[in-house]
Amino acid sequence: MAFWSEIVKLPQFLPQFQVLYGQHFPIEVRHYLAEWIEQQPWSSIKINPSNENIARNLLDTMVSELDKVSSRMSFPMKCKLNEYAAFLKKMYDLQPLELVNIVNCLLMQEKQLLLELQQASVSVAPPISLPAQAVPTTNSERMKQEDANVLQQLTLLSNLIKNIQMYRSGIQQINETLLREQQQLECYQAQLHQQQVNSSLPEYTKREEHINQQKSTQDDHRRKRNYSILEAVRSLEQVQGLVLNMIQNWKRRLQLSGNGAYFEDNLGSLQEWCDKLAEMNCQIQQELGLISTQEVIAIDQISAVPEKLSSLLNTLVRSAFLVEKQPPQVLKTQSKFSSTVRFLLGVKLNAPTKPPVVKAIIITEQQARVMRQHGNVHSENTGEIVNNTSLLEFSNATKTTSASFRNMSLKKIKRSDRRGTESVTEEKFAVLFSSELSITGSEMKYHVQALSLPIVVIVHGSQDNNATATILWDNAFSEIERLPFHVPDRVSWSQMCDTLNMKFMAEVQSTQGLCKEHFVFLAQKVFDEQSYVMDDFTDRMVSWSQFNKENLPGRTFTFWQWFDGVMELTKKHLKDYWNNGLILGFVSKHYANRLLNQQVNGTFLLRFSDSEIGGITIAWIDGFENVGRQVYNVQPFTTKDLTIRSLGDRVRDIERLLCLYPNRPKDEAFKKYYTKEVKGKDGYLHAGVKTMVDGDQTRPMVSSPVSPPYSVCAPFPCNPSNINYDTGDAAGTSSISLSPNTMININQDEDFQNAIQGHLINPYQNENDISEMNNYYEGDHQFVSGADNLPVPSELELDDLLSRNLMDTSHVNSTEF
Repeated sequence: MAFWSEIVKLPQFLPQFQVLYGQHFPIEVRHYLAEWIEQQPWSSIKINPSNENIARNLLDTMVSELDKVSSRMSFPMKCKLNEYAAFLKKMYDLQPLELVNIVNCLLMQEKQLLLELQQASVSVAPPISLPAQAVPTTNSERMKQEDANVLQQLTLLSNLIKNIQMYRSGIQQINETLLREQQQLECYQAQLHQQQVNSSLPEYTKREEHINQQKSTQDDHRRKRNYSILEAVRSLEQVQGLVLNMIQNWKRRLQLSGNGAYFEDNLGSLQEWCDKLAEMNCQIQQELGLISTQEVIAIDQISAVPEKLSSLLNTLVRSAFLVEKQPPQVLKTQSKFSSTVRFLLGVKLNAPTKPPVVKAIIITEQQARVMRQHGNVHSENTGEIVNNTSLLEFSNATKTTSASFRNMSLKKIKRSDRRGTESVTEEKFAVLFSSELSITGSEMKYHVQALSLPIVVIVHGSQDNNATATILWDNAFSEIERLPFHVPDRVSWSQMCDTLNMKFMAEVQSTQGLCKEHFVFLAQKVFDEQSYVMDDFTDRMVSWSQFNKENLPGRTFTFWQWFDGVMELTKKHLKDYWNNGLILGFVSKHYANRLLNQQVNGTFLLRFSDSEIGGITIAWIDGFENVGRQVYNVQPFTTKDLTIRSLGDRVRDIERLLCLYPNRPKDEAFKKYYTKEVKGKDGYLHAGVKTMVDGDQTRPMVSSPVSPPYSVCAPFPCNPSNINYDTGDAAGTSSISLSPNTMININQDEDFQNAIQGHLINPYQNENDISEMNNYYEGDHQFVSGADNLPVPSELELDDLLSRNLMDTSHVNSTEF
C-alpha cells in the first residue's frame, strides 16, 4: 500500500484525487484494494483481444478480493462493498480489457497529480496581501477540479473509442482468416469429392469446426464492439453535459463581472474540451460508417446511435458560439460600441473559400423569449444597428476563431408597450448575433445564434443612473437558466449587501469594502427604520421599488440614486481618503452626533451626506463661551466643490478641526493631502481660495482641562491596548475631561470599559495599516466584507455610555450651517 498510503497521509490533497474517480471505478475500491491493485501488471497488458482472458482473470480476482475485504467489515460497509463488487462484474464482464484501461489510466493520473501538487506546495511563495478581487483561490480550484474531471472522462472516452477500433480490427482480421479458411475448405472438399471420399472425415470436420469457432468469435467481437459504441455515446453525452455546464458558468461569471465580481477567463480550456468532443463524435461516426450494413447484430443494437451523435454535435456547435466581449449594457443611441463573438470549434470550421458572415440585430425582451422557446425571432424590426456584420475568422496568433464588431452604432430604437408603471430605463433589449456554419465531417448547415446580456437603451445621459440600476439588479439576481430576462422582484437584504459592496469596490477601485455598521445605516435608509441591530435586517426582503422606484422618505431621489452619487464622488475625489480609513462614510447625522459627543472639542469625522446626492460633510464637536458644546455639520461638499479645492485642504482650512475621530491628530492624518502653498511672483500677492464656515471661529473655546494644550489629540492609534482603564487616561497623556468640572471616570464601571474596548473605531494610521480584503466574490451571495475590523458602538451602547458618569448633555445640540 506504498503509493496510496502517501496520498492518504496528505488530507489536503484528497479532494483533488476524489475528482479522478467517478462512476466507472469507485474510490472506495481503490482504497480497500490499494495494495493488491498496485501489485498487478496493468501497464504491461496490451489492449488486444488475445489478452482478454488475462483481463477477465484480473476482474474475477478483484471481485473476489472485495468479497474477502467485505467479510471483515461492519454491516453497512459490507453491503456497500458487495454492491461495488456486483457493479464491477456487471460493468466489465463483457469487456474486461476496459477495466485494465481504466485502472492503468487512473494509476498514471494519480502519480502525475501527486507530483504536481507536491511541487506546487513547495514552490508557493509567501502570502502577499492583495485586494480581495485579486485572490481567486476558491474559484480557481473549482475550475481546476472541473477541468480534471473532464480530462478524466475524456480519457475514458478515448479508451472506449480505442476499444471500438480494436474490435473492428479484430473483426476485420477474422473476416480475412475466415475468407482464406473458407476457400481452403472448399478446395479440400473438392479434392475429397474427386477422390470420392466421405466429407465427414475427421480432418474436414476439424476444419469446419474451426471456421464455426471463428464465426462465433467474430459475432462475440461484434457484440462487444456494439456495447463499446453504446458506452462511448453515453460517455460522450455525459462529458459534453459537463462542458456545456462549464460554458454556462462562464457566462454567469461574465455577467457578475459587470457588477464588479472577479472574473477568471477559462475559454481556452473550454475551447480545448469542445474540440476534443467534436473530434471524438466524428471518430464514433466514422466507426459506424465502417460497419457492414449486412451485420444483423449491428442494426439491432445500435440503430439509434447515428441520430444521437448528430443531436449531440448539433448541441455542441450551437453552444460553442458565444459572445466573448459584451456590448455595453447601458447603450446610448448614436454612440459607437464594440463587441466580439467567438466560436470554440474554430478548428472544425469548414470555410475553404470565404469566412462565414456574422450579423448583429437588436431584439426586445419578448422577442428573446420567443427565440428561447421556438428557436427563431419574429421578423418585426426593433431597431437599426449600423456596421452590424463581421467575418468569423481564425487568428493564427491567438489560435481562436472570432468575429469582431468595432464600430457598431444603434441608429434608432422602437420601444414596445410598457407594463404598468415600467419606465424606459426598465425596458430590456439584447443584441442577437447569428450566422450559418459548416463543420468538417458533417454535411449539415448549422444556424447558430448568440444572445448578449440584457441591454437598456437610453437617449440621454440623464437616464444613465436609472438604467444602471436595472442592469445591476439583473446581473446580480438572475438565474443561469431563465426565461429572458426574468429577475425576482424581491431579494434578501444580505444579497443586496453583497451586491452593493461588490459594486462599490469595483466602481471606486478600492481595496476597502463596506463594514456591517455601514450596512445597518443603508438598511435604515432602505426600510425607513431606526434599528441599530444588523440581525433585524438580515432576513428582510428588499424590493425593486424600494431600490430604485420609490423616493426615500422626505427626499426627491431613490436609494440607488443616492448610493450611486456617493460612489461617483468617492471615485473622483475621495478614493485615497477612503482607502486610508479617513472617511467614516455611511453613518447617519444623528449617529455621528452621538459618537462626537463622547469626544473632546475639535474632534471631527467625515460622513456622506443624507440630504444631498454625491456629497460629503464634516461634523465636529466644539464649545464656545456662553454657548456650550455643540456638534457642527458643514454644508456638504459636492464634486463641484472638491474640484475647486480638495478635501484635505478644506480640512486644513477649518482651524477648529483638531483631530480625526476618535483621537488622531488632523495634520498627521491629512498632511500628505495638503496642497503646497504658492507664493506670489514678481511682487504680486498670491490670491487663492480658502474654506470658511459661518460663525466666528476666532471666539474663545470653552476651556479644556487637557494639559498641555497641544495634547488635546493624543498622537496614538485608537487601540484599546493604549487605554489605561485604571486611571481613565490614554497611555502617555494627561487625563481628558469634557468640561472643567466633570471628568469621564471610565475606571468605575466594568461594563463601560468593555463597551469602549469592543467598539472603538480604529482608523488606519498610515498606508501600511490599511486592512486589505482577503476574500473575493464567488457565486451569487457569498461576497465577504473586508471592513469588519471597524467596529462602531450600537445605539443602545451609546445611550448607556452617555448616561454613565458623563456631563449633563441636555444643553448639547447640533447645528448645521
